[in-house]
Amino acid sequence: MTTTAKWPHRLARIGVHERVLEIVGSLPRGRLLDVPAGSGLLGRQLAQLGFEVTCSDINAKDFLAPELPFHQADLSQGLPLPDASFDYVTCIEGLEHLENPFQATRELARVLRPGGVLLVSLPNYLNIERRLKFLVTGCFTKPIPPERLKGLGPQKVASLHLSPIGYPQVKLMLELAGLRVEGLHRDRAKLKQRLLLWPLVLLIRLYTHLWPRQARRRYLLDELEGPAILTGGNTLIIQARKPLY
Repeated sequence: MTTTAKWPHRLARIGVHERVLEIVGSLPRGRLLDVPAGSGLLGRQLAQLGFEVTCSDINAKDFLAPELPFHQADLSQGLPLPDASFDYVTCIEGLEHLENPFQATRELARVLRPGGVLLVSLPNYLNIERRLKFLVTGCFTKPIPPERLKGLGPQKVASLHLSPIGYPQVKLMLELAGLRVEGLHRDRAKLKQRLLLWPLVLLIRLYTHLWPRQARRRYLLDELEGPAILTGGNTLIIQARKPLY
C-alpha cells in the first residue's frame, strides 16, 4: 500500500484515511467516487482494496494518481457525473471547505445509487475539548485572518475552513438530501480527553440524564454524547445510506 511519505498533499489528519479504509474495506466491492480527492492518495488505496474508483476535485494540478479517472469540479456547484452512478461515495475533509455544503450534499446523494453508502468526514467541532475552547473563545475554529483572503481564487479559497458545521447541521443536510445516518465513527481517541477532561464529560452526561426523553431526542443527545462525538477524536466520520425506495 502506498505510504503517506510519498504523498506531500495529504490533507486529512493522521488516522482518518486508515479509519475510512477500515470501514469501506468491510463493504462489498463496487463503484466508488472519492470527492474531494486531493492528491488521490485515498482513491489509490481504495482501488488497491478492489473498488472501481473515480476521483473528483476542484484542483487538478495536485492530483497524483493518473491511473484513476478524474473529473475537475467544484462540489458546491455540481458534479459532471450521471445520477445514481456509484455504490459508494467518500467525502473526506470536504464539506467544511465549501461555501454551499447543502448543495454539495445534494450532489453527493444524487450520484449515489439507491442502497448506496456515503462516508463524510469533518472536524469534530463538538468533542469536549472543542466545546471547552468555544466556552473560552466563542469560536469552534480559528478565525480566518483578512490577510489570508487577499487575491484568493476559488481553488485557494477551497483550502479554508469556510463552514465550521457540527453534527446536527450535517445530519440535517443528509436528511434533506434523502439520506439516512446509520453510523458514527471517530478517527482515534485523544489521551487528553480521557485523562484531563473526563470529569467534565461525566458532569455533562449526569446533567442531561435528568432531561425528559423528548428533550434528549430533540437535542440529539444520544449521538452528541456518544464516544464518536463528545469523547471522539479530531475528526468525525458519518456513515449514511440512500434508501432503496
